[in-house]
Amino acid sequence: MLARRMLAKAALLLMLGVVPAAADDAANFPTRPIKIVVAFPPGGGPDPLVRIVAAGLEKRLGQPVIIENMPGASGSLAARNVIRSAPDGYTLLFTDMSFVVAPLVNENYGVDPLKDFKPIGWAAAAPFTFIMSTTVPAANVAEFVKLAKADPEKIIIGHTGVGTTPYLGALAFATSADIKPRMVPYRGSADATSNAMTGIISGLFSAASTAIGVQGNDKVRVMGVTGETRLPQLPNVPTFAESNIKMPGFEYGAWFGLVAAAGTPDAIVDKINAKLNDMKDDQETKARFAASGAEFKGGSAAQFRDFLAEQNSVWRSALQKEGVKLQ
Repeated sequence: MLARRMLAKAALLLMLGVVPAAADDAANFPTRPIKIVVAFPPGGGPDPLVRIVAAGLEKRLGQPVIIENMPGASGSLAARNVIRSAPDGYTLLFTDMSFVVAPLVNENYGVDPLKDFKPIGWAAAAPFTFIMSTTVPAANVAEFVKLAKADPEKIIIGHTGVGTTPYLGALAFATSADIKPRMVPYRGSADATSNAMTGIISGLFSAASTAIGVQGNDKVRVMGVTGETRLPQLPNVPTFAESNIKMPGFEYGAWFGLVAAAGTPDAIVDKINAKLNDMKDDQETKARFAASGAEFKGGSAAQFRDFLAEQNSVWRSALQKEGVKLQ
């Protein structure tokens, strides 16, 4: 009996010792540099955006924020690096849409985006556009949809591989418009854009920055843009919502956020989230995002968690309906 009481007392003392220590860790966080892992090479994909976020957090947290580019294996190398790290907020993952989609199309991905991570916050959204070849006799989205329904074999939309953002944009568009265009993969958006200019394909979904770069070219026409409002750089291009295209799962175009390893203390997550949201009203940060073709989103960690769960559900259903099989 005495031994049992001593064990119980020891357990209580241990528990009382751990709780204040954890609280102190959260209160003093961070006391050393933070690392943000990104699954793209330097300069590629969301790399310019993660550098804006890193600079903003470094300024507000008072510690260096280091970016580690870790491309490969459809993003799983970066994701696994983070979930193998200590869940203490010092190693974070900068995510994009592939974070929730890659596990749905890659059987050996080995990472569960909803169970293996703790969401911190939604950093940014980058509008996507549909660029159409002027060889297609359509003046607007409604006319393009009408042509696609009348002769789907003649409508070809290029993309950069199943599960990539351009592919998901095309899939969301086709689903909302109830059309079945031919989908042709390319190694990169530049090749697809070039083929749209020559009329080999009907069009493609691409980042708004690409559309801004080709506007005025008589070989292509920018037909629509994701998001709630038109882009200042493309004032004559209607949103898909204006054209009655809902774009399920792709309403905002590409999106980006921060997550930590599962088990990271809530107090630390909330602290990073608060500093992330502090950037929303920073004019310099907003200008840098805009120059990169994106806008800051922000919100609570819980809101980002719900958004990730919704994205996972929407794309799982869409890919299954499309007959996409695990590879």
